[in-house]
Amino acid sequence: MQNRSILWIGCMIILLAFGKKVMAQDHLIGPTLSYQFQKGSIIKTGAYFAVPFLGDNILRADATANFTWTQKKFAVIPEGAITYYPQTYVLTPFLRTEITPYTFTPKLGVSLATLLDIDFGYGFSIKDKKDYRPMKGFAVSLRFSIPLNYRLNM
Repeated sequence: MQNRSILWIGCMIILLAFGKKVMAQDHLIGPTLSYQFQKGSIIKTGAYFAVPFLGDNILRADATANFTWTQKKFAVIPEGAITYYPQTYVLTPFLRTEITPYTFTPKLGVSLATLLDIDFGYGFSIKDKKDYRPMKGFAVSLRFSIPLNYRLNM
């Protein structure tokens, strides 16, 4: 519980620090909802903050809570993630890294306008969660992101 709180607070401080330096339309912020399969089903919910990075590129930070029911046990696992979108086309490839107290997961994926992402990766075990089998291995995710401050410039 304490690790989850520390990770969540740290991510929010980073997001707020970036937010003070940019104007409202220079960033996107909003909630996310994801499904991931990695040694079992995981539902993720959280928030993201995305900023332009070196021209048309986008850098995004996520803070999520992972809800899982595996081995007949329920768990909530905190997660932080960084995503790099190398271009801002409608269909965009991206690189993503997710970290929990138990797993480090680099991923590759494709995004539809940063609103709908699908990615694939492999989770490397950092440490074992008590009374659970190791959380590592192949991972696939489908993520929905809703920008709350998006505005069309016409």
